[in-house]
Amino acid sequence: MPQGIPTPPLVGGKAQTLVTDPILQSYVFQSGIHKPEHSNLLSYKYPQYYLTSMMDRLGPSEPLGQDVWSWNVMDRTRRGGTIDSVDSGDGTATVVLTTQYAWTSAQPGYLIVGDIIRVADGDESGRLLRVTATGDSSATPGLQEITVVAQEGGNVTLTVPGGAIVAASVFGHATNAFGEASDAPAGRIFLPEEEWNALQIIRRSFSISGSEFTNRTWLKDGSAWYFTVEDIHMKEFALDREIALMWGIRQGTGVKSTNGLIQFAIDNGIENTFASGAGVAESDLRDHIKDMFKEGVGNEIYVLCGADFLADAQVALRDYALNGAISYGAFGDNVAGLDFMSYKFMGKTIHFAHYNLFDDAEVLPVVTPAAGVINYSNFSLWLDLGTGSNGEKLISQKHKELDGQSRKFIHAYEVGMMNPNGPNGGQVSSGKDAFTIHYLSEIGLECRLPNRLGILRANS
Repeated sequence: MPQGIPTPPLVGGKAQTLVTDPILQSYVFQSGIHKPEHSNLLSYKYPQYYLTSMMDRLGPSEPLGQDVWSWNVMDRTRRGGTIDSVDSGDGTATVVLTTQYAWTSAQPGYLIVGDIIRVADGDESGRLLRVTATGDSSATPGLQEITVVAQEGGNVTLTVPGGAIVAASVFGHATNAFGEASDAPAGRIFLPEEEWNALQIIRRSFSISGSEFTNRTWLKDGSAWYFTVEDIHMKEFALDREIALMWGIRQGTGVKSTNGLIQFAIDNGIENTFASGAGVAESDLRDHIKDMFKEGVGNEIYVLCGADFLADAQVALRDYALNGAISYGAFGDNVAGLDFMSYKFMGKTIHFAHYNLFDDAEVLPVVTPAAGVINYSNFSLWLDLGTGSNGEKLISQKHKELDGQSRKFIHAYEVGMMNPNGPNGGQVSSGKDAFTIHYLSEIGLECRLPNRLGILRANS
């Protein structure tokens, strides 16, 4: 009830016919005939948490005909290795080594005759060893055994850091070499890994009686409270969708759910940490960029930050801001609520922006960060939103659709005796003096190269 209305108000009639002069406002107001001064605007305490800018940035959703889908990712096609044991010939022209490659008759290891491996050595160029034979290990059956000779000739006498070549020494696959009129080498097969995800059905519903639907309010133009409630439900539903794409966990059976960006980053991305007491420093940013550089990340990296992280990052980069080396607005005006600050290092442009949900304590309770516990206010998610070698988007939304029947977003009315979208009367679906609003989305996320995601966060 608005402030100032008497409870209970005085009533009129003979009992209230009094001799008084002058007439004071309290007498009239208490009778209940004054109209209270009440704003017709509804203010929201936390409007920032309704922004769903990440989904906007991912661009148009792509349709799928199934609720579980997969895609292929080719990992590194060249492999280094580790020596499991030195079997014989140490210090002679021919040495037999057991590697840690698995060996079976159907899949006989990785190295083939003619391959040259490179072992770090006291010689700055390293030592090159050529494989002359391979087979199942006599020392450890089930691992690949190789016979090697020094490519430059002489004995295989190595002085790798820490001593001669021993178990646990590592090597790289360099190249290969063959003699004149040689036979063809054995072949290799390269097979991609299959990644997959599932679509998640997200729903909200609410009902309103016919009587309440026709009640006038003091808000806006006097429209029913239903219209405000519907607007709130729409915003909350958009949050449901965004939170699923950010924090979802993959479940492909039963009640299905989609893997979100955070889980893709935790499982496959580059994660680095810093002490929360000191806050993120420029050296932390540089080291993290360097690690992502090695994964082939694109030249534009978008970093969603919690408030604590962004504040410390701006302090860490204050010298660049003072000297005009930082630009703003790199993410574009088309994205609601995101105004990025940019920083360049190693040819990469890093765009920072506050991501409101990282500081929404009703979604992400405030906790003390630790090894397995994230305080999202002191957290950052690094995204490569570019394209792959075939032009495919690295991160994209998906939704269920077939033959023009889209389930990306369904907004439906279940009409009873009242119809919110037309005249009342005539044929109705039920005799209930109310109607129900339903929202439904069946959506998911595809992340093709999750190794290019990054997490930089406080750990203590």
